[in-house]
Amino acid sequence: MRERSPRLSSDAGKRARTRARLTEAALRLMSERGISATSVSEIAAAAELANGTFYLYFRDKSEIVAVVCRAVTQAMHDDMSSTRLSLDDGAARVAYGTQQFIEIAAAEPVWGRLLVSAFTEFEAIKEDIAHYMRLDVALGIEQGRFSEPLDEFVIDAHLAILRAGVVARLAGAGPDVSARAAEYQLRILGMNVKEAKRVRGSDKRRAASTTTSRLG
Repeated sequence: MRERSPRLSSDAGKRARTRARLTEAALRLMSERGISATSVSEIAAAAELANGTFYLYFRDKSEIVAVVCRAVTQAMHDDMSSTRLSLDDGAARVAYGTQQFIEIAAAEPVWGRLLVSAFTEFEAIKEDIAHYMRLDVALGIEQGRFSEPLDEFVIDAHLAILRAGVVARLAGAGPDVSARAAEYQLRILGMNVKEAKRVRGSDKRRAASTTTSRLG
């Protein structure tokens, strides 16, 4: 499989190319070592740039971490948005989003490993990932599909399940992990077991079809 890169620059100019070298090096190193274990000097060296050059483009390490993590999460959301938004049922959106997020992270392991690190080492990623989840859960509540309120405890539970699914898939577990994760998400929101299995089953097939098409 050919490794993809998230969109880290919108300009082809020299400054943009240098910034892209830094962000691409940061993505690679943070994926391999973890965010905390990667230093500014290592990022600059991997990009074949002087250490001081880094600070011409980024204020500090936290800024480049934010840029890289948000580029990855945005690329993942862009991949799934057209299919997700075509679903009228909020529960189907939650199930599809969960399964597709985990499957994209497994198909793009550099992204997946970065996200595993970010879940515990970069607090801001919580809202980046949860933004669309909040919208889909709110729709499901409005439609009477969910009985549990949407609060920070529920969001944290959803993120923990996502992380566990990504970790399992990167470790070699099969794609059924993403379907199980979607079922648990729906049950946390108050859906009964039978309906949760039905919804995650239909969206397991949809997610698999989308992933196959995207990687083909």
